[in-house]
Amino acid sequence: MKRILQITALAILIMLGGSWRNTASAQVSVDISYQTFYDELSPYGQWIDNPDYGYVWVPDAGPDFRPYSTNGHWVWTDDYEWMWVSDYDWGWGPFHYGRWEEDPYYGWIWVPGYEWSPAWVAWRDGGDYYGWAPLRPGITISINFNIGSYNPPYDYWCFAPRRYITSPRIYDYCVDRRQNVTIINYTTIIVNNSGYSNNYGFRSGPSRYEAERYAGRINPVRLRDSYTAGRTQFRNNEVSVYRPHVRRDNDRNFAPRQFERYDRNNTNRIVRNSIFSKICKFPALIN
Repeated sequence: MKRILQITALAILIMLGGSWRNTASAQVSVDISYQTFYDELSPYGQWIDNPDYGYVWVPDAGPDFRPYSTNGHWVWTDDYEWMWVSDYDWGWGPFHYGRWEEDPYYGWIWVPGYEWSPAWVAWRDGGDYYGWAPLRPGITISINFNIGSYNPPYDYWCFAPRRYITSPRIYDYCVDRRQNVTIINYTTIIVNNSGYSNNYGFRSGPSRYEAERYAGRINPVRLRDSYTAGRTQFRNNEVSVYRPHVRRDNDRNFAPRQFERYDRNNTNRIVRNSIFSKICKFPALIN
């Protein structure tokens, strides 16, 4: 009898130990400040001291760059639903924290933020198209947020035929933005499947069941945490992404080591982006 009790006690300890390890593992997180954004993104773009938002970042991605459009694709996760998987080395940050806005002088700028989400975008549906657009800075997302009232400029939207929504080359199927006004007129913002929670961030987009009507079976991907900044890895139906907790202590004590003052006569930036784009398309130019 004594031996049975010992075995039982040992089994309970093993179970509790396993449970504790799983809980501890689930609670492991990386804690960063805005300084990490400033340092990690500096090699890939330029920080600007913007009069409206403070320090914002402009990627060296060429004039054709558009957030949640170029060099990435959509995947479905059961917990977070639609998630943008970027192929940029810096994509772990600007597509999951903060917001994007198209500046008339610098092009697309990224404003850092504290909260992680699978993607900060609104979605539209209709006429055999799905469309999505980045949420702009200044919009407070909460449990009571009504995505139906979001109305960004028409050229923020990217539309693609529904059947290609999970394509790893989704950008190849995005329609010419000159058609956006026409498409917007017969699409509506997806409201029913949009929401926000502290655990999962902001989620939006068509339901998996709805998307499978057009795209065929969608296999959910598994999400695994990476503990170093870098490119989001996607292989064997698993996404490994760096998503640290960002401390809410941003002030002017944190700053990029190099940054430019906001300049409305920003012709140099336009020329630099144009040269970068040509080098990307024609690598022989650097030989």
